[in-house]
Amino acid sequence: MNIPSKYLALVGLLIAVPMSAWAVAYNPMNNAIHGVADEIRNRTTLLEHYKEVNAQYRELRALTKMLESATAEARTRIPSQPDAEQWLESTSVAARDAGLLVRSVTTSGQRIEGEFGILPVDVNVSGTFESVYILLQHLEQMDRITRVDRMNIHKVKDDLVEARFIVHLLFANGGGS
Repeated sequence: MNIPSKYLALVGLLIAVPMSAWAVAYNPMNNAIHGVADEIRNRTTLLEHYKEVNAQYRELRALTKMLESATAEARTRIPSQPDAEQWLESTSVAARDAGLLVRSVTTSGQRIEGEFGILPVDVNVSGTFESVYILLQHLEQMDRITRVDRMNIHKVKDDLVEARFIVHLLFANGGGS
């Protein structure tokens, strides 16, 4: 059976047109749709934790505001000059009121560390451990920010201890905070 070439060409054309339409239009569009669907699926997965992340963000913002407020309040407690006399007097009175014998309170040279200056004060007292603890609580409750750098407490007799601690008085470097 002899099939004329016109029929073969027509059959070839009927097969080639849909195949070329599939290759040129449908297949690339189908791949693009699958790519967008994958992108949507990935972003949706990321959004599953959105509420939790958003709540953590709001909590972090509140904590940051609270920290900024506490920092501003703490900076108001840092004087622009060492002004150790008032602190020394208050500490000596508090030590005596607690029943401690003040052996010595001395300052040594001030130094600058970053934006703050530090004036070390060496405090030597003797008395009961409870009295030393009361003095430390007094230092903690003072308006001025201080840091106990070193502390040594040793027992002398049954109820008597000698304590030496070095307190750093902070002040603003350069006259402003």
